[in-house]
Amino acid sequence: MATSTETSHEFPFPAHALLAALTDADYLRARLAAVGGGKAELLSHESTDGESKAVLKQGVPADKLPSFVRTLINGDLVIERTERWRAAGEGAVGTVVASVPGAPASITCSLQLRPNGAGSQLLSALEVRVSLPFVGGKVEKAIVEQIGKLLDAENTFTMSWLTDKP
Repeated sequence: MATSTETSHEFPFPAHALLAALTDADYLRARLAAVGGGKAELLSHESTDGESKAVLKQGVPADKLPSFVRTLINGDLVIERTERWRAAGEGAVGTVVASVPGAPASITCSLQLRPNGAGSQLLSALEVRVSLPFVGGKVEKAIVEQIGKLLDAENTFTMSWLTDKP
């Protein structure tokens, strides 16, 4: 079984400006530095002809994890995340695939960036799957909660990045 959730974030910037930021290596490095946790880094970045792929590593300190998750993972949680974006019409579509090396968990997210009046809207549909008997659902819910907090922090960072950009 999997746990799913959907989110929506509004930006007062046009979709093309938001897409440009989301696929920019400098933005990604700055976002990781601000909200990526310990040992965060941009592992690779490619951007060509309206398509972009970034591979990131993020960390969650063990003391920030729910106690029952700490019993399943030794030390800090390390997440490897691949983000892909492709321009589509006046917006873009994207995917995020994340994994925790050594853990029976997978995270997938489909993204849609679309115009919304003078600004844009970023929609995400997230699915978390943890293959652990008896506690998998509880771990999935904890992961979804943590990802929700991360997405909020990333979107707040993105808003600041675009607002403060010269």
